[in-house]
Amino acid sequence: MEELRERVGADSSGLVVLDIREREAYDAGHIPGARHVPRGQLELRIDQTLPDPTVRVVTCCEFGKISTLAADTMRTMGYVRAVALDGGMKGWREAGYLVEATAPKG
Repeated sequence: MEELRERVGADSSGLVVLDIREREAYDAGHIPGARHVPRGQLELRIDQTLPDPTVRVVTCCEFGKISTLAADTMRTMGYVRAVALDGGMKGWREAGYLVEATAPKG
């Protein structure tokens, strides 16, 4: 988690944070720069969202459990550098790390 926080603050061109929570949770607060693909759409949309399967990916969910399954699925699909964020967004917030909210549309 600390390594990810440092990368978020620096140039993270070689690392993608993929938030797999539902839209409402993502909009309410996510890791700065994170991309959003809900877990239920991962298999359908990942090749469009991340066309390069060699990219380093950190998946995150609320508690770190669903993102672990998502990272495993991604590795099965050829994204061999996919890992999950231990502790999820709950751990990220509890550590006091920066969270970015999406502005409401309208």
